[in-house]
Amino acid sequence: MASIRKIITGKGEGYKIDYYDSDGKRHVKSLYCDRKTAEALAKQIEYKKSRILLGLDNGSDKKITLERAFLHYLRVMETQKEASTIKREKKVYKPFVNYIGNLTVRSIGLKDMEGYINKRYKTDGLTPATIGIEIRTLRAFFNFMIKHGYLENNPTKGLNGPKQKEHSIRFLTIDEINRLLDVTDDPNYRDLILMYLHTGARREEILPVRFTWDNVDLQRRRIKLIGKRNKIRFIPINDTVYEILDRRKFAEKHEQPFDFNYEYLFKKIHKYYVAAGIENANIHTFRKTYGSLLVQSGVDIFTVSKLLGHSSVKVTEKHYADLLEDNLLSGVKALDGLIKYR
Repeated sequence: MASIRKIITGKGEGYKIDYYDSDGKRHVKSLYCDRKTAEALAKQIEYKKSRILLGLDNGSDKKITLERAFLHYLRVMETQKEASTIKREKKVYKPFVNYIGNLTVRSIGLKDMEGYINKRYKTDGLTPATIGIEIRTLRAFFNFMIKHGYLENNPTKGLNGPKQKEHSIRFLTIDEINRLLDVTDDPNYRDLILMYLHTGARREEILPVRFTWDNVDLQRRRIKLIGKRNKIRFIPINDTVYEILDRRKFAEKHEQPFDFNYEYLFKKIHKYYVAAGIENANIHTFRKTYGSLLVQSGVDIFTVSKLLGHSSVKVTEKHYADLLEDNLLSGVKALDGLIKYR
């Protein structure tokens, strides 16, 4: 039976309801209400548990296994997320299901999560950054389960991944850009690389289905990019981007500005990097390079943040802290030539 105990905290007077659910798991709930209300809620909890144990109520299918839960989650998300996002999430869920086995979602705890993360790091050899992405993906899944009544607590709460080493931002130098373009033998890929470097677009922002000719306004010399959470931003285009888009639309008559498959594109760009002798770089490096070149050219951080579509200026400052510090030093040194000591 659920027990009730009066409590007095900084929030005021209330009652703690201590009970065990149908799986035998203990729960303690603090409610700030009168005793009559607390007793009524305790009775509802016991009544619900009795119905579940008697088979008269499935308890929102609270005995659902992890594998079934993921299938349910993905069916719902397919109407809310892009296919590429669902595909990436499936890659996160598959090894987790293999590790957990046929356990119910409600039986998964923090220790299970810590064991899994330890395996991914020490046995599977994932980087701290990749593990961080997996933790965020799994946390979103468990939050969904809570929202839909399958869970009461998120087992990823308090879960920390391996500490990431601080490192400088990786961007291409002018020499590396020239070497990469020299080995890019396909003019379509050359156009795409230059497009990334001159717009700072994320990898999917200038690929189908997010980017079509409807996103291109050559008359006003700007493009519309659809970023994270479908957030829209407009980017003014320079002469290089204008020439590429104008040529591809009117002279070459492409049905899409850049009709590339991401998986193949990733491999092709990697091949060009290898041919150019460039290490530790990928498609996202083009975006980092765009931002770094703007900062090094003296463009103010607020403008850089807007062009990159960051959620806040703080995000931009974090990514380009070293370059910004160099700019501040250069700015102060410029005073040497303006103000003379007498």
